[in-house]
Amino acid sequence: MRYGYFDKKNKEYVITRPDTPTPWINYIGSGAYGGIVSNTGGGYSFHKDPQNRRVTRYRYNNIPADRPGRYIYIRNRENGEYWNPGYQPVQKKLDDYNCRHGMGYTVLSGEYQGVTGEVTYFVPDDKDFEIWHLKVNNTRTVSQKLQVFAYSEFCFWQAVMDQQNVDWVQQINQGRYEDGIITYYPHYISDNAAFFATAEKVSSYDTNLEAFIGKYRSESNPLAVEQGACSNSVSYRMNGVGAFCIELDLKAKEEKEIVFILGFAEDRKNIREDIKDYLSPENARAALDRLKAYWDSYTGKLSVETPDEDMNLFVNIWNQYQCKTTFNWSRFVSLYQLGLGRGMGIRDSAQDTLGVMHTIPDEARQLIIKLLQCQYTDGRAYHLFFPLTGEGGVGDAPVKLFDWYSDDHLWLILAVNAYVKESGDFGFLEQSVLYNDKSSSASVMEHLDMALAFTHNNRGPNKIALAGRADWNDTLNLDIGKGIAESVFTSMLYCRAASEMIELYEYLGKHELCKKYKAMFEEMKIAINESSWDGQWYKRAFDDFGQPIGSEQNQYGKIFINSQSWAVLGKVADVEKAEKCMESVYKYLNSKFGIVTMYPAYTEYDETKGGVTTYPPGTKENGGIFLHTNPWVMISEIMLGHGDRAFEYYSQILPGKRNEDAELYEVEPYVYCQNILGKEHPQFGVGRNSWLSGTAAWNMVSSSQHILGIRASYDSLEVDPCIPSQWQGFKARRVFRGVTYNIEVHNPNKVGCGVSSITVDGKEVEKIPVYEAGTEHNVVVVML
Repeated sequence: MRYGYFDKKNKEYVITRPDTPTPWINYIGSGAYGGIVSNTGGGYSFHKDPQNRRVTRYRYNNIPADRPGRYIYIRNRENGEYWNPGYQPVQKKLDDYNCRHGMGYTVLSGEYQGVTGEVTYFVPDDKDFEIWHLKVNNTRTVSQKLQVFAYSEFCFWQAVMDQQNVDWVQQINQGRYEDGIITYYPHYISDNAAFFATAEKVSSYDTNLEAFIGKYRSESNPLAVEQGACSNSVSYRMNGVGAFCIELDLKAKEEKEIVFILGFAEDRKNIREDIKDYLSPENARAALDRLKAYWDSYTGKLSVETPDEDMNLFVNIWNQYQCKTTFNWSRFVSLYQLGLGRGMGIRDSAQDTLGVMHTIPDEARQLIIKLLQCQYTDGRAYHLFFPLTGEGGVGDAPVKLFDWYSDDHLWLILAVNAYVKESGDFGFLEQSVLYNDKSSSASVMEHLDMALAFTHNNRGPNKIALAGRADWNDTLNLDIGKGIAESVFTSMLYCRAASEMIELYEYLGKHELCKKYKAMFEEMKIAINESSWDGQWYKRAFDDFGQPIGSEQNQYGKIFINSQSWAVLGKVADVEKAEKCMESVYKYLNSKFGIVTMYPAYTEYDETKGGVTTYPPGTKENGGIFLHTNPWVMISEIMLGHGDRAFEYYSQILPGKRNEDAELYEVEPYVYCQNILGKEHPQFGVGRNSWLSGTAAWNMVSSSQHILGIRASYDSLEVDPCIPSQWQGFKARRVFRGVTYNIEVHNPNKVGCGVSSITVDGKEVEKIPVYEAGTEHNVVVVML
């Protein structure tokens, strides 16, 4: 069943029926003030940090689902009927409905009994608040007397306390109203405030939730709307809301525009001055135009024209858009991750920079510095941090010595190397950055050296990396107290990080350091192959008893995906082993909806393996399709020259190709989700945990840098495609260090990979130079 379609011209996904299988959401904001908006107006807002600066409340796992949110009620004063343009929460059957999710904005539109209501939600580019731009139109030939109610439920800023210390929270928070502005803040706060405002004449208002909703009611039948007026309540305690009632008398065919602003103020004395310009519909429209122009510029750094329209749609628009969202919020805040204890992941954020490096390298650099500041002086790192406070930790427990994830620190090397290649900013490597003790500092290169040293210094009986609390697979918890469990994956990631250091030092001419890292790389590579090759694939790990995980000798979990792809990505496997292990992935792990994490799945809980066995077979890491891992296999196949196989893997998880299958898929078909139930699960094919996933960045990398082969290098732009053999070629536009490259790739002999010649502006070259910023050049690549 289909619930919507891609509007390619307007760069929107249009939802045509409100009863989507799950709430289909969008993000507004650029990473400071932000929010989630669903296709029925559900969702919530936050400022900088959704745990410590929550603005509005949301009820997870709620029935009815997806409440509360940003609600507009339109009421007919003559017959008392009322409805919402976004269908929820009244759920009145509308004469017409659609939701348009665009880049950084969402438009909900509904029509009922000759009245259309359209509200656009977005955050302007220069402010820490959100705009609700409402248009109400009387489509009839007679006048209509209406009321508009605007409603949002405030949350205590510390979201954990809002749920866990209800008595204190309800006693301290207070609402105030003055001349079109409702403020909400705790009694003990003298400066900050959440607020809701309008420039329209307000006929009545409420700041108290219980007064607006009424006793034993809900958002679907609020007392204020039903009776046609708010009660001008002042919330001296209990729960706070921002609610306005505005009277409208619309003549035939007349339209009225109203602006509401919801936000957070560092100093509530400045609210009126800060919002005054944006209360004008004209200025609100101009702000939305600026927002759209920003996203056009953002996505304009890379655009492609390939024979596959779905690939074009995602590389040009939706994958790039999702990458920026994951860059903003890591895995912190969605409808699945609650913005509470999770924080911003170190490994997650490091990988997220890879998806935006081609378009906002300066912002990626700033985030990388924050991540380096989460590193200990011994080289390991926090597992997560909170952006507002800067505090970090390991999972939900206090940080303890040797309580670490074995891979977190190694991802920093991949992020720094990607930044230097994109920007050419070699001076960054010498920049001094504090460690997390806030007193010791080191250059960026020294931070990276310490990251490799930590893994080198913490190896187990097989001379490969100790597993720590876990590696990338958070649920594979093998160390149960003996301290000898080892991760083959982390060891392979270490080899990849070491090889990137070698590549960088070779370019810089630091030969002694090259020699050092080559020795470290070779030592780990030998240890992996001696201990972990299982005949047809690589083992995944060794448990705390020294027994292998991911081996033919295991009853369950015989083969895992990551130790196969990273054997190739880490340059650990020779050609013969690489071909064998990747063929084993296709034979045992692949399915029509993607490659599963491992097979066969565990059927019972096993405390020696940890969280992975808490999931039923076919779910998440226990044999589910954890999509983050799939592009690693794509890149591995491309490194082996298998363009057709790589594109098969790319296509089978591309969300746009599930648009006609949305009833089964359930989650949004315009962004990647984190996981899909695997082939051993009775609900095989159902998606879960959409939006905030490393899948976004790595699919951007795999599609643009490896399938299409357009990637940055230290002193040039590389174009080295590995495409489906039936393609005749493709076109692309890439902005690199301020230079625009118009690229044409020709594949006359229908090969999958290999380059015969490169010409730039009609002259054949060995590699594509970096020209003067602001210039434009034409590149033609002919494949073998």
